[in-house]
Amino acid sequence: MNVQLFLTPTPAAASEITDKTAVVIDVLRCTTCISAALAAGARGVIPTEGPGEAVEMWTRIGSDMAVLAGERQGVRIENFQLGNSPSEFSAEAVGGKYVVMTTTNGTEAFLKATGAALTLSCSLTNISKVADRVAREGRDLVIFCAGRSGQFSIEDTICGGMLLHLLATDKKIKLTLNDAGSLAMLLYRSNKSAIKQTIAQSEHGRFLSRLGFENDLDVAAATDSIPVLPFLHEGRLIPDDR
Repeated sequence: MNVQLFLTPTPAAASEITDKTAVVIDVLRCTTCISAALAAGARGVIPTEGPGEAVEMWTRIGSDMAVLAGERQGVRIENFQLGNSPSEFSAEAVGGKYVVMTTTNGTEAFLKATGAALTLSCSLTNISKVADRVAREGRDLVIFCAGRSGQFSIEDTICGGMLLHLLATDKKIKLTLNDAGSLAMLLYRSNKSAIKQTIAQSEHGRFLSRLGFENDLDVAAATDSIPVLPFLHEGRLIPDDR
């Protein structure tokens, strides 16, 4: 399996994703929240580019069938019902509804994956589910790390490295990696016994702690704690029940 991992949300050429499986990673906190929302019974999560697009989509669906969720610089957007903390996505808040979401980093990364044969949402909380599906598909793989404000982030890279480690060890798949993929796997293997601490000490982790979101770090670092598999279908992320 040929693997391209992007450490930052660099635009990918169509030829780089066509007929491939794409995996989007934003551990802090978009893809963690997507899993939490679907586990709580949301009908789907719709990633949008910005607040204006999100409000337009929410209005089109109807306030009785959808909620607005999003943040800018870590803080809930004004007049949105939800922010970007996994604990906010309870059954009471999102059950039976669509979640229209816009975040600083993660939702934009999904838009870059348009054109892939299959696009999956990956976090540490559902990483084994993602590895199972990637292995079952058997296609070449493209991993998009959302990063932070266009820059490299430790937490997304270590998650990508863990995914590659699982494919190479548990799934016994021979991987051909680009240099970024090799770096991600090395980062994971060097820190696999201290993932939570590594995330907490990261630039983004420290930033969220200063905002009072320390509990979000605990949720995001809990491997396989939310075993759902969100995949992109007709512009919305829905759970794969297979």
